[in-house]
Amino acid sequence: MDVRLLELFVCVAEEGSIHGGARRLRIAQPAVSKGLRRLERHVGTELAHRSAHGVELTPAGALLLIEARELLERIGRITDAVRDTALRERRITLGLIAGTVSAAELTRQIVDVYRRRHPGLIVSLRELTFPEQFTAVESGEVDVALVRPPYVDDELAVEPLFDEPLVLCCGADHPLAEAHELTVAEVLDEPMPDMPAATRDWTDFWHLTDSRGGPARIGGDPAGTLSELCLAVDLGGVVTPAAASAWRMGLERPSLRAVPLSDAPRSQVAVASRRRDQRSDVLGFAECARDVARAMIDDVDGATLLVR
Repeated sequence: MDVRLLELFVCVAEEGSIHGGARRLRIAQPAVSKGLRRLERHVGTELAHRSAHGVELTPAGALLLIEARELLERIGRITDAVRDTALRERRITLGLIAGTVSAAELTRQIVDVYRRRHPGLIVSLRELTFPEQFTAVESGEVDVALVRPPYVDDELAVEPLFDEPLVLCCGADHPLAEAHELTVAEVLDEPMPDMPAATRDWTDFWHLTDSRGGPARIGGDPAGTLSELCLAVDLGGVVTPAAASAWRMGLERPSLRAVPLSDAPRSQVAVASRRRDQRSDVLGFAECARDVARAMIDDVDGATLLVR
């Protein structure tokens, strides 16, 4: 039985006329009359006597009205329950390279704005290591992430938000620690930490490979996280370029120093997601990140907005 015909019948019965039912349903009277006849053919009996004064339900029609109301109420409850369940099951996993450092001082604001704009969404956060920041998005372990390019993959959409300057992190007793500013050429002979699981493009960026024309001299223990990078510099005798915000928010400590790199390439912050994933919750995160970057870029020292 067509539920829409039951809804039509209930409206006609409650309004007391074909005209009233049509007005309530906002459809033409002939369509209401046709629908009522279809329902009567389906049940095999007359449900209402029509007259110029309206409609009067037959005994069969009166019984159907009781049953139809109960059925429609039950369908409504089922629909609401399914929608509530679907709403509770809406969830998304956000990836953050190096945790709160991922988008510098804007990380917390981006996540907070996103949660406010999507109140029914379950948002899970996952801190990503250097090599995981892109592969976790590719594999679906996270749905969307705040990342630090470079990375090239046709399957990923990587949208830059802003960039910021680099500093050289070194031990407080390192010969370069007292410099007011350094050029890339002045640090190329220094050993840098190994990042064995990261992509070649990403490692080359942080090792300043384009400026040296060959691989960096490697020292210290492998580093795949910000804390491991800190240990490699603090205890392993290496130096490393780092985003200025990474120094402010994660690396700074008495045993280390940060010296600005005047001519180094700048570190980008970007949103990464799978191109084929066009869910509104995923696209909405990128929109939140863009909006926060536009509104609060001045909160990130030395940053340049890249959002169109």
